[in-house]
Amino acid sequence: MSKKINPGECRGKIIVVLGATATGKSDLAVELAKFFNGEVISADSRQIYQGLDIGSNKITLEEQQNIKHYLLDIIKPDQEFTLYNWQKAAFETIEKILAKNKLPIIAGGTGLYLCSLLQNYQIPATDLYLRKKLSKYSLPELLQQLKTADPLALDQIDTKNKLKVIRALEYTLSFKNSLITKQQTADCPYDYLIFGLTMDRQMLYKKINQRVEQMIKNNLIEEAKAIYKKYPPKNLPALSGIGYKEIIDYLDKKITLPEAVSLIKKNSRHYAKRQATWFRRMEKQGIKIYWNIEIKKAEKIVKKFLVD
Repeated sequence: MSKKINPGECRGKIIVVLGATATGKSDLAVELAKFFNGEVISADSRQIYQGLDIGSNKITLEEQQNIKHYLLDIIKPDQEFTLYNWQKAAFETIEKILAKNKLPIIAGGTGLYLCSLLQNYQIPATDLYLRKKLSKYSLPELLQQLKTADPLALDQIDTKNKLKVIRALEYTLSFKNSLITKQQTADCPYDYLIFGLTMDRQMLYKKINQRVEQMIKNNLIEEAKAIYKKYPPKNLPALSGIGYKEIIDYLDKKITLPEAVSLIKKNSRHYAKRQATWFRRMEKQGIKIYWNIEIKKAEKIVKKFLVD
């Protein structure tokens, strides 16, 4: 566990903005931060890496509109960073923001990050010995182990991402619990209000496709090439994410550029589906989410939340 919490203790109030990729979470978070004297904490597992800007669609300084953002660019692409690390950093950052009498706003689409905070997962430090042992297996062998140990995880994680499969197995084998449904939890130390953003599926897919095309125009290939040249290991966690792994395969001449672009679009769409599934599961667990609330109404809801 990254932070000791007394039973029933409330350390302050926070806002959460979540949704699938390309739904506009960052824009809403910034608008709320401007209106309520807030600062934003990123809950995105790709935007933590330095230099991975285009492929992760990292919010730019201009888009931040002078609102302080945290947990962006915090580690180098070859550094280890686990759920434990993120949760610890998020708790510490929330405390820092509250100490300034500002409103913490957590924005992102990495469901596991968000749940680790809202449900206060009791997370141990990484078992490096077990991780090293698991890394020796091939991806098909790991998937077979996961199918036996935690079949629910197969529907919720990127099964083409060896590192994520290893982490799911590491959790399950260490605690005999599912990564997806049976984490050891505790009360969240903060009162929270959650806004969610969705979009018509066809409209979302069109937006995802357009975003991928724009990433290519914005020199995603050059960005991936520069990172790959500086950090050449094939199993680099930072380059296993959507947008980078496909371009790396193109650079390695395993696929053509059109094939890489098509795969990025396809994998991004599948990721959006997994995100939607995760958020539905959160609601089934009793976490209330206000979906697609118009900004003026959202401001009224936040005002009431802050004074209650």
